Amino acid sequence: MKHLETIKQAAEKIKTEHINADKVYFANEVLNDNSVLPIYSKLCMVLDIYGVRHEIAEETDLQCCKAYKPTWLANEGIMADHIESIVRYIGNNRVLMTNCAEYDTEIAATLKAEFEADGYEVVELSYSSCNGKRNPKDMSWAYINYIQTSKVVIVPMQRIEEDKEALEQIKTYFPDLAVVGVYAQPFFSDEGEFVCYSKSIQDKSMS
Repeated sequence: MKHLETIKQAAEKIKTEHINADKVYFANEVLNDNSVLPIYSKLCMVLDIYGVRHEIAEETDLQCCKAYKPTWLANEGIMADHIESIVRYIGNNRVLMTNCAEYDTEIAATLKAEFEADGYEVVELSYSSCNGKRNPKDMSWAYINYIQTSKVVIVPMQRIEEDKEALEQIKTYFPDLAVVGVYAQPFFSDEGEFVCYSKSIQDKSMS
């Protein structure tokens, strides 16, 4: 597979700021789409319950607010292009990888080796519903696109059979945080793209 040859040093792309995040920015598209606005309202309600500040991002921040379907599932693209849609840093030098192995075992093994070579422990999501190789249009990879803060993790739910297992597994990796599922349709579009419209940060101005 040609894209395996182009995988870069993945670890340097992992963002750790969300581990201590106390604020969430949302892209202003959430205000312009009547189908998305109710979901945005639910996300804000959860953040308010757990005392996490949130606001709409400035125009210049929008490019940082989106996480897309991994290109390697879409068009034989380069896996490292959207590493945030595949692997998340969860603290203590550990990373959580989505269920890559259920789509392509070779890709999963190569990516895991990249992180382990950089000194990370890699833990992986997996689901009992998988029998053989998953179809690229299958959306079970997208639970990794959760919103993470220092108080609560919000996991996108799809109303499919993997929902319960995804939530249970992610809870085990964040034992000291609240883990809440929010139904994310229509953030899962017909094209199979998941747009989270958010960016978690540690607001240093408040420290």
